[in-house]
Amino acid sequence: MDLLPEVRVPARRPPLGADEVLVSGAVRQEWVITTPDLHAHAGLPVDVHYATTRRREVHHVQGVPLHRVLQRTRLLLDERRKMDHLNFVVQARSEDGFQVLLSWAEVDPEFGGCPALLATRYNGEVLTRPTLVVPTDGRSSRYVRRLCGLHLVRVDQR
Repeated sequence: MDLLPEVRVPARRPPLGADEVLVSGAVRQEWVITTPDLHAHAGLPVDVHYATTRRREVHHVQGVPLHRVLQRTRLLLDERRKMDHLNFVVQARSEDGFQVLLSWAEVDPEFGGCPALLATRYNGEVLTRPTLVVPTDGRSSRYVRRLCGLHLVRVDQR
């Protein structure tokens, strides 16, 4: 008889602060990171180019690669599955409910190596909450401004 999968009841937590991002989902422990903590580990500024429906734009951003933040996360892996971490997606949510998905493999440097960035400074402005920036996208549609959550989800085959 197979054992039931681990069921976790989320603990009641206080509302997020104005500068906090919650990392949650299929992780061993939820945790919160603040924009100042991210900025303290930010890399060198980069220029990102993208097109809108009206024009081409260049923005100057500074922040932390998303994969570095995800490295700190301990996924609830199924050790019976080969390369189980490749079955996860990252759901990035803004405080207004906008969300995008990126696959774990897409941002992992050993696979897709997408340089997704949690920007803490955007065009010289220090941000209260980070902006998810995907510099390799030709459009800014997957940019998540005022990011408040990174939710990790396993995508199972059924």
